[in-house]
Parts: sequence; C-alpha cells; structure tokens
Amino acid sequence: MIRPVPYPADTRAKGWRFELDHERIEQSDTWALAPADVKPWLLMLWLSAWRQEPCGSLPNEDELIAVRIGMPMKTFVKVRSKLMRGWWEAEDGRLYHDTVTKRVLEMLAAREAERRRKAEYRQRKEAERRSDAGGDPDLSHGTTGRHQQDDTRSDTRRDDTGTGTSTGKEENHHHARTTAGSVGGDGQSPTKAGEVCRAIKARKVADVNPSSPELIALIAKGVPVETFEAAADICAKSVPPKGFAYLLGIVKRQLGEAAQIAAGVGMPEKPWDENRSTIEAKAVELGLGRWNEHDLSVDRETFPQFTARVRRAVEQRQGVPA
Repeated sequence: MIRPVPYPADTRAKGWRFELDHERIEQSDTWALAPADVKPWLLMLWLSAWRQEPCGSLPNEDELIAVRIGMPMKTFVKVRSKLMRGWWEAEDGRLYHDTVTKRVLEMLAAREAERRRKAEYRQRKEAERRSDAGGDPDLSHGTTGRHQQDDTRSDTRRDDTGTGTSTGKEENHHHARTTAGSVGGDGQSPTKAGEVCRAIKARKVADVNPSSPELIALIAKGVPVETFEAAADICAKSVPPKGFAYLLGIVKRQLGEAAQIAAGVGMPEKPWDENRSTIEAKAVELGLGRWNEHDLSVDRETFPQFTARVRRAVEQRQGVPA
C-alpha cells in the first residue's frame, strides 16, 4: 500500500550526523534475519538513504539502489528480500523505512526547537531593548524607581515560571545584599534557572523548580539549555510521563558520562570495522588503499571481500595466524 510522504521533499541532512542505535539494530528482525555477509550492506543502505533528498529515502529502482551502495546487481537480486525488508513506497514514488524515517523526524523536531529558541531569544532581547529605550525616567533613576522596577521584574519572573520562587520584597534588596533565595550557593543567579525552567515547561514537564540546588549546580557547570530541553523531551515521551526530578537525573547521568569520556575512563578502543570509512582508513594505514567501487567487472572484489582482506592484514600485523 502506498503511504503519504512523511516529510517535505526538500528535507536534507545538511551535516546532521546519522547515528546508529546499536541496541535497536541488534533487536530488529531485519538485522537478525540478515546473513553475516549482508549486514554490512544494510549499513551502507541506511547511510546511502540518509544522504538522499529527501533525507532517509531511496529511489524505487533496484539498479539505482545497487549502484548507490556499490553492490553488484547480481548480488543485489540475490539478497534483495533481506536487504529491502521493511521499506515501503510513498506517494512521491520513493522508498522509506519506519526506523530511518523516525530519525529524520527527530532531526526536524530538533531543528525546529532550535529555531524557536533562537527566535524567542531575539524577541526577548528586542523587547528589552525597546523597554530600555522608551522606559519611564521614574523607573530608571532613584531608589524608589529602582525598587518598583525590581518588583515588576520579580512579578514577571513568577508569571513566566509559574513557581513563585521570589517575592517583591526580596527583589527590592537584590542590589543591597545576597540571599539564598536570590543567588545560589555557587553564585548562580536565578535568571538562567528561570530560562531553563521555561524551556522545560514548554516541553510539557510542569513540576519545575528554579530554586532547585541540583538545577543551579548543573547550570553552574555549564550545562546548556539544549541539554535540559532534550531531557524534557525524553520525560514527556515516557509512559507515564516523568517529572522534574527524573529530568535532573538524566542530565546528571549525561554529565557524568561526558566527564568519563573526556577522561577516557572505561572507553574501549573504537573498532576499525564498524563502517566503510573506518575500514578504508585502516586499509590505507596498512598500505592496501581504498576499495575500488568503480570496478564493475564480473570478478570484481566486493566490499565484504575487501573487508575480509583488510581483516587478514590486521591479524597478520597482530601476529594472529591466518
């Protein structure tokens, strides 16, 4: 059955990386049913689809698909049922796969969120500029005016976050003294925390708390608002939806993992045979050169054969018997 096109025809990756979810791949039926010599071609197929326009699609023509991934047509015909399992035709005449399509939709959602964030930031800055340019002199000079202005900003912050984390009286004394309610123990002002909480609430996580010591500590460590937004998306999509405490747990775990990666703790050596680029890089390192994908002769060396040849060279260098 022909389905509707899942996204606009001009959708392109534009440098957005195609990241493989190893756990999802290993659990998929297609991967389980594919013979060992077909699995590298599956990876090439998904990568080729990611580079197409629209992103994540393939032409509905076997010969073109085979050429795109460098597979001999005779081999393609033989393994087509395994290789093309799960691909379906859309109204534009191209082929799509639910898993790849989901990754494209996630990419588009992330781009839209970033576009909205930047637009809201520009609007906020423009509103502040206009307010400063056309403000009442009574609210710009003098002790009383300063206190009135601070009260207004305090009320606005409570409206934006919906949490009521400070009072007008506390804000009046902001310039005179520092309190636990106005500034965290690490010196982080609540303005950034309020911005983060507004972004989280926009993604349907309601029980936010700008005064949370954990939130303030994470902001002080340089965690960007985008990280909190991504965690909020995970919480909102969970069944049942998760709350603010769970979101902070996600961010703390990611921060810890990032620190381990930066320190190289527990990081295994990246396998050389995980994709075509790493395989060819290893071949160049060993003096074998790159795979000749333009060789269309009958007895051409296929990419799996090329990979096997590189593997033998690696084993010989390591002293493993062939």
